[in-house]
Amino acid sequence: MTHVGARNAMSQVIEVPVPIACNLRHALKAVHFCDAFQAPVSNPELGAQDVYRAVLACVPAWAKVLFKMRGMIASLLGLRHSADAGFEVAPDASFQIGQRVGMFPIRSIEADELIVGDNDKHLDFRLSIFRSRVNGVEMATVSTAVEIHNTVGKIYMVVIKPFHRCITSAMIQRAVNAGRL
Repeated sequence: MTHVGARNAMSQVIEVPVPIACNLRHALKAVHFCDAFQAPVSNPELGAQDVYRAVLACVPAWAKVLFKMRGMIASLLGLRHSADAGFEVAPDASFQIGQRVGMFPIRSIEADELIVGDNDKHLDFRLSIFRSRVNGVEMATVSTAVEIHNTVGKIYMVVIKPFHRCITSAMIQRAVNAGRL
């Protein structure tokens, strides 16, 4: 196996449990759905904000189409959606609690974790970017938690869940492949 092949084999995004040290599970009153995807970080200097920036910069074109469709579905269900906010995060973006950076408002900023998310009458969601060291390897874990409030929120999650997992893991993998992580 070549050096490049070895790097690609070790740089795969994997689904993992939400890390115990992650604050995400406490970011909502109740968690009805959660998932987490993890990838190695080749640059140990990258903080959680840098990882957030890198992952949002790697949205595949097909996922952007799905986000537009999601926006239409959300509108029909009476959900707010932030598709117009865009994905890219400016290099000089100021990360402050309450400020929208990329698609999502910032909820929490810690040394190794950034939590973003939004609230709606049907559901609340949080996205965590968590930096950690696992078995001596620098890792980034992107976790999502959702609190569902009513039937419309349940229906929305049934429709969105399979796409969410595919899009999230693809965005992280693209960031790894592009050398952004």
